[in-house]
Amino acid sequence: MMQILKLIRWQNLLIIALVQYLIRMVMIELQLLPDNFIEIPHVLSRFDFFMGVWCSICLAAAGYVVNDIFDQEVDEQNKPKRRVIGSSLSEKAAWIFYGILNVMALVTGYWVARAAGMENLALLPVVAAVLLYLYAVDLKKRVLIGNLIVSLLTALPVLLVGVFDVLPAGNPDNAEMVGSVFQFIVGYACFAFFVNFIREITKDAEDIKGDKNQGYQTLAVVLGASNIRFVLIALGVVLLTFTAYFTYFLAGEDWISFGYILGFVCLPILYFLWLMMLAPSKKTFKKASGLLKLIMLTGIMTMVVFSFAYKLAMT
Repeated sequence: MMQILKLIRWQNLLIIALVQYLIRMVMIELQLLPDNFIEIPHVLSRFDFFMGVWCSICLAAAGYVVNDIFDQEVDEQNKPKRRVIGSSLSEKAAWIFYGILNVMALVTGYWVARAAGMENLALLPVVAAVLLYLYAVDLKKRVLIGNLIVSLLTALPVLLVGVFDVLPAGNPDNAEMVGSVFQFIVGYACFAFFVNFIREITKDAEDIKGDKNQGYQTLAVVLGASNIRFVLIALGVVLLTFTAYFTYFLAGEDWISFGYILGFVCLPILYFLWLMMLAPSKKTFKKASGLLKLIMLTGIMTMVVFSFAYKLAMT
C-alpha cells in the first residue's frame, strides 16, 4: 500500500484537494468570514464538489503512473531508490491501475459537468488524460513544451473550481460579485502555473544527467546546468515581482496579510534565488525544487490569511 501511495505522489494529491477545498470554503462559502457576509453564488452541492475534487485527484494520479511507466530507464539513473514500477509493482499491474484511475476521472468529470449544467465540458478530463499520456511518451523530452503542459494541468484544478462552481451561478444581478471572485481564482491559477513552471525546469536541471543519457532535449539539457540557473533566476525575479504587486494590490494596509506574504512567500523566493546563484549541483536543484513546492502551498494559503485578517477587521 505504501508503494502505491509513493507511486501516485500522495502528498501532491493532498495539496490538490486542499487547494480546491480552500477555494470552496474560504472564497465561495466564506466560512472564515463574519456570519452576516453574503455567500458567493455557486451551483455545486458539497457532494458534487467532492466528485470534482476526486476527478482532479484521479487525473493527477494517472499522470504520475503513466509517467513512471515510461520513465523506468531514466528513473533507474536519476531516482533509483524511488522506483516502484519494475521493483515492487509490475508494469502490467501499473497499466491496469492507470486505466482504473482514468475511468474514475471520466465518470466523476461527467458527473460534475452535468451537475453544473455544462455538459459541453464533460470531455475536459479526456483532453487532460490525453495530454498527460503524450507528456509521458514524448512531450517531456522536448524544450519547454512538456513544462508548459504540466504547469497548465497543475493550474487547471484551481481554475475549474471557478468554471464549474461559480460562473454557472452568474446572472445580471450578481455579475459583479461573481466576476470579482472568478478574477481572484484566475489570479491563484496563474500563480500555481508560474511556480510549477519554474519547478518543472528546476526538476529537469536536477535530472539532467539521466535525461541527457536518454536523449531528452529539455531546456536544462540544451543549455547545461551552469546556464539553466540564469534562466531560473530570471523567472524567480518575475515571480517575486508578481508576488510583490499582488501583495500591494490586495494587502493594502492589511499588515497581517502583508507580513505573511513577506515572510512565507517573498523570503522563500529570495532564498530560491540565492540557491540558484550557488554552484549548480543535483543537491542544490533538488533543494530548490522542494522549496518551490513549499512556495506554491504558502502562496495558496494567502486566501486563508486574507479572510482571517478581514474577519479581525470586522470585529
